[in-house]
Amino acid sequence: MRTHKLGFTLAELLIALAILGVIATFTIPKVLQSTTSGQNTAVAKEAASMVSGAFTAYQLNNSIADATTPGVFTQYMNYVATDAATTGIGTAAGQTGLQDCNVANVVCLKLHNGAILQYGATEKFNGTTTTSAVHFNVDPDGTGTGAGRITFVQFINGRMTTGGVADDSATEYSTTAGALTFQTVDPSYLTQWN
Repeated sequence: MRTHKLGFTLAELLIALAILGVIATFTIPKVLQSTTSGQNTAVAKEAASMVSGAFTAYQLNNSIADATTPGVFTQYMNYVATDAATTGIGTAAGQTGLQDCNVANVVCLKLHNGAILQYGATEKFNGTTTTSAVHFNVDPDGTGTGAGRITFVQFINGRMTTGGVADDSATEYSTTAGALTFQTVDPSYLTQWN
């Protein structure tokens, strides 16, 4: 009487490994994409909170006027350093990366989480109506390129919204917020940020 040892044949093991490989091929990229989207959302929300908090803190001791620039809020922001080296997509119209950080009137702040917060040094509220605003661009991964940029628009009445700027040309960093054309579409990773 022979006893057979129980186990899997080589063919059965190879088939099982092939099935696991196919499952991993479809699953791993989605998991990584979901993780990146979650990180980008967290960075964007943190940046929005910081800008809004800086606006409120500045408002406690000062009055916001039509000539107020975004630079006055930086004393109330938590950032690591000023970045003058990162290059984005320059002035190519219709792109979604950041303006180059080494151009005149563009200020880039490197945040502790690796993101870049960018604003125009000469941009101002340009009025005191509820539609007067300045904007801040945030690049969550800190590379300056790609479609991950989000624009936060800080209105003079304290309200903040999002929306991409339609053009990364020099008008984005002009002295008047009226030169901007805002899109209403946020990057896909950012939904219900407020």
